Amino acid sequence: MRISAFIYGLTWGGATRRLLTLLNGLWQRGHQVELVVVDATGPLAKDHLEGIKLHILKQGVLAPFFPLLSRRSRMSLSKFALAQYFKNTNAQLFLSAANHAHITALSAKILSGSNLPFVLRLSSHVTASLKKSTKLSKRLRFLQAKRLYPRADRIIAVSNAVAEDLVDTFDIEKRRVQVVYNPVVTPQLLNMACETPDHPWLRDQRGRNVPVLIAAGRLKKQKGFTTIIKAVDLARRLRPIKLIILGEGKYRGHLENLVNRLGLQEAVDMPGYVSNPVSFMARSDLFCHASTFEGLPGVVIEALATGCPVVCTNSPGGAGEILGHGRFGILVPLGDEKAFSKGILQALDKKWDGDKLKARAMDFSLDQAIDGYINVFEELLRKEK
Repeated sequence: MRISAFIYGLTWGGATRRLLTLLNGLWQRGHQVELVVVDATGPLAKDHLEGIKLHILKQGVLAPFFPLLSRRSRMSLSKFALAQYFKNTNAQLFLSAANHAHITALSAKILSGSNLPFVLRLSSHVTASLKKSTKLSKRLRFLQAKRLYPRADRIIAVSNAVAEDLVDTFDIEKRRVQVVYNPVVTPQLLNMACETPDHPWLRDQRGRNVPVLIAAGRLKKQKGFTTIIKAVDLARRLRPIKLIILGEGKYRGHLENLVNRLGLQEAVDMPGYVSNPVSFMARSDLFCHASTFEGLPGVVIEALATGCPVVCTNSPGGAGEILGHGRFGILVPLGDEKAFSKGILQALDKKWDGDKLKARAMDFSLDQAIDGYINVFEELLRKEK
């Protein structure tokens, strides 16, 4: 197959890393893969494009103005260049691969008049991320999505929770929505777990006298780091605990102020972006995840793949699905630091079967993802003939 996939660019983030893993896997299976981007710069530009042809959209007369615009505006205006791409490409199938790309991609296809089979990869819970948002911009995006998403030929949802919410919320037939889990667990990830993390708190293995907890993700309000920090503060009143938060973002200042206000400077470390967060998970005693919503939180799967126990908020999306609704980790109510604190203490006292956690993570392997995407693509192309 000749497959084109579209995202904004190659910035660091879970959605982009999952996509590049998938596209490389498709290439290794013998398929031709082209990645279409608005911006080709970013930390993933050098090391993650093996076998993938990169196409940077040519913005024409708009190009001189792009540096002055916000990322969202650049994405929106790229629909004209993408429409031209639709007219010229020899691809057999088009994959809109990230939530931020879908409205632009579908608008471009409509502008172009192309009949190219179109697959939309939905990785977020529509109701939680857009419909219930108090932000006007997200409410408007919800209305656009409700109008445009049904124009996709197929929708791949990253979890059953995302699929069910989409069908309930939009006028889309259930048969056109198929669930394929993200390609999280790869041989490379398992090798990375064996490396030694560069952090003084993690020089020894799990089971240390002072447990070390890990949280990871972009530092923004949605990720719930405030809940985790407050929960650690409560749990520390009963036993000593340390917390490492991996990631970077605009919310750093807020989190640092909270740490200072609670007097946790010696117990909480925020080293920023690290190239191998999995090695931290492999040495940590517990992984904490408190997002307010997630389509399928890859960091939870990564933690399980290292045999690390997990405490997680039971938020809208696939978190509970990953943990077998409590069989493979501890689920706590959303936004409740007291419940999260109890979950931390419960998890630290429990004797976990690391092999069982690792086996669960393999349900989210690269091979299962590639098989799932190929099945969707081939079924759609047979229908188009």
